Amino acid sequence: MKTRLFADLVAFTRAACTHASHLGREVPLVPFYVREHPVGWLRPSFADLLRRWPHHFEVTAAYASLRASPDTVHGRTAALAEVTATLAREGVIRGWRDEPVSVSHHYAAPELLRVERAATRHFGMMAYGAHLNGFTRRHGEPFLWIARRAATKSVDPDRLDNLVGGRIACGYTVDETIRKEAWEEAGIPPALLKGVSCASVVRVEYSVPEGLHREILFAHDLWLPEDFRPQNQDGEVARLYCLSIPEAIEAILAGEFTLDAGAVTVDALLRNAVLAPEDPQYLELVRLLKP
Repeated sequence: MKTRLFADLVAFTRAACTHASHLGREVPLVPFYVREHPVGWLRPSFADLLRRWPHHFEVTAAYASLRASPDTVHGRTAALAEVTATLAREGVIRGWRDEPVSVSHHYAAPELLRVERAATRHFGMMAYGAHLNGFTRRHGEPFLWIARRAATKSVDPDRLDNLVGGRIACGYTVDETIRKEAWEEAGIPPALLKGVSCASVVRVEYSVPEGLHREILFAHDLWLPEDFRPQNQDGEVARLYCLSIPEAIEAILAGEFTLDAGAVTVDALLRNAVLAPEDPQYLELVRLLKP
């Protein structure tokens, strides 16, 4: 048995979903407002950096807010682009992707602005992703296809991940995202995805060196034919494994999974009756994982 970083699945899920745990926040944070909406949470040290742009931000000990002119989607986007580009040049924001993501006060609500993906953790903004659990059967037993992230990834390099997972980019729906990522990350053809739809929603939140990671993950399940072998197409996966359920659980408890992927996997085990309602941890896991 592998050395466990987490005592059990509840301990792991509390680490991945601190918003729902009984633990206090690991770091003090102040809310970040766009118009009347709190769209992020800032470390006080990062909020202090924003004081350099008094024409764009109002910063107090209790909150920070964007004061863009013009106060439009384009104006707010331009203001944050100016600030984040400067902070990137200074090395505060790293892993620049040239990938804007949409920011709103709620998923599918009217867009407030767009911001470079690499900056979202610094601002503690809610991100949205689509993940897919790749199940199969071997000798009648359920197995999970698991991906190992490439060592070159800017976030969580070399960690274990769901078979498919990706951020929902501007202009994409959840369904479009999962189908695009399914091909890029695992070579899953459209024919195998027929009938696949969002099965659940998981919320994760945890401290990271940059600030706060917050994400809503739309989870999908796909039972793959026993003879199907996924193949990565975009170079973002170093290796693919087919693990038994006990092996997958041990890898989660050993800390080998990303917190996001581990949470999505635990959610799938609940939904697919691998963990039964009579399990003493069942209801606590359900509570922790939900938005």
